Amino acid sequence: MNRTLSKIIICLSLIVFAAASIGPLASRFTRPERYTEYTASLDEKTETVLKLMAASTVTSAGISAIPGDTATPIAEKLADFSEYFLMILCVLYAEKYMLTLVPMGVFRGLIPLTCLLFILGRVWNPRLFDRHGMKLLIMSIAMLLVIPLSIHTSDLVYDTYRQSIESTLASAEELSDETTELNEAEAENTGVINSILNKLSETKDTLSDKAAKILNRFVESLAVMIVTSCVIPILVLLFFVWVTKQLTGIDLRDFDPRRSAPRRHDDEEEETQQRVSI
Repeated sequence: MNRTLSKIIICLSLIVFAAASIGPLASRFTRPERYTEYTASLDEKTETVLKLMAASTVTSAGISAIPGDTATPIAEKLADFSEYFLMILCVLYAEKYMLTLVPMGVFRGLIPLTCLLFILGRVWNPRLFDRHGMKLLIMSIAMLLVIPLSIHTSDLVYDTYRQSIESTLASAEELSDETTELNEAEAENTGVINSILNKLSETKDTLSDKAAKILNRFVESLAVMIVTSCVIPILVLLFFVWVTKQLTGIDLRDFDPRRSAPRRHDDEEEETQQRVSI
């Protein structure tokens, strides 16, 4: 009698927790205000990527105005950076939306399903349903932690190279100002190219060298943004997948629909005996 009563109490507690997960907990953990710190970090990186994208485009247009063909490949390469920065923007926006979408799926889907498995374990086959319920619970916790932890880890790397990125933007702005003066002087037809360069107190080779240095800085900034916005989140996700697999024994390859269902050991022994008898 006491055992039956304890099962009833546990089942009722699980039902209450599932209802709380669908209602109050889901509402609390899906509010954008709860993730203000992470959202601010993503917004800062988004703003930096937009600045880098605009700076690379403007700088590319300015470099193309340098006399001669030496700086033309540099201008073309800088123009291609916009595609990479756009990819990084997509990843940042996806992370921002996943901050609230993942908790919604966990608290309104996975946790109630976990409670259902534990309830079934109380009334029928505890060993089977408790094991699957525990696996699902570990997966839910991992999903809740993976995005905040990836953002925090990315911030640690991003803060290290923040000054380098700001230096890249400042150098690009300086070169853009110089090439803007070159364009204005050329548009006004003030004289031949040599007089234009004298007005700028620069030479063609010096401007080309500056353009090459700017390209290197943009390559470094692009690498930093790719690592902090794309590579680190993927590595953190793979780490949680590995940890989840070690704790639960779940292998994602087992969910491949193209693979046939695993046969039982008894069926294999029976098939072996039939072959021997034949």
